[in-house]
Amino acid sequence: MIACIPTKGRPNTNTYVLFEQAGIKCYHFLEPQEYKSSPLPNKVNIKKNNRGIAYARNFILDWAKANSQEWILMCDDDVKRFGYYKNGQNNKVGAVIWHDIKRKAEKLPFELYGANYYQHAWYEKRDYTINKSFVEVCLLMHVPRIHWHYRSQFDLKEDRDFVLQTIKKGNGIIKFHKYYYDCPDVGSNAGGLQDAYASQRDKEAALKMCYEYAPHAKMHRKGNRIDVKIDIA
Repeated sequence: MIACIPTKGRPNTNTYVLFEQAGIKCYHFLEPQEYKSSPLPNKVNIKKNNRGIAYARNFILDWAKANSQEWILMCDDDVKRFGYYKNGQNNKVGAVIWHDIKRKAEKLPFELYGANYYQHAWYEKRDYTINKSFVEVCLLMHVPRIHWHYRSQFDLKEDRDFVLQTIKKGNGIIKFHKYYYDCPDVGSNAGGLQDAYASQRDKEAALKMCYEYAPHAKMHRKGNRIDVKIDIA
């Protein structure tokens, strides 16, 4: 198992340190315009600039297949910590949670395995759900089973579309609700996709998702953003 981080405009990201501390080798996938100057370790050039996050994620999937990587973690570049809750206790153990999740995954038929947001994990009563909750930010992927791709027309919502494709075309997803990751609010962190969120491109993507998944999707306000709410179940 390796970790793969698509990153842009964040040369000082230290998410990879979390994986290194857990004994998980981490690769950074960068556009050509940042590749040479980036100080990050284990760099991979994704060959084209400004093609969007779906392009970057697809490059990672194709790279993983070409390099015979069976299990990868696809992770955002602004995750601050990992852990899990048990009996009301917050266990700040770091990225070793992914070793636990992988041991479970090796006995299961699904393509995608995810954790929960830190702010939700503490009160969640369910240990896991199958094909009922989106997995995003950081997820474990069983690469050989995946024969679909991220669709660029849904950039900024491409991860949610990918989850829905996985349920439709594969065996699906499992989300472990007691394991967690912690990251900044969407669009609040400098670099990455902040400019795209500032220009409300996520609203455009949400509208496209509504059309694609009608009548199971609808627009709704989420804080200061207009998002899409999808009845995944």
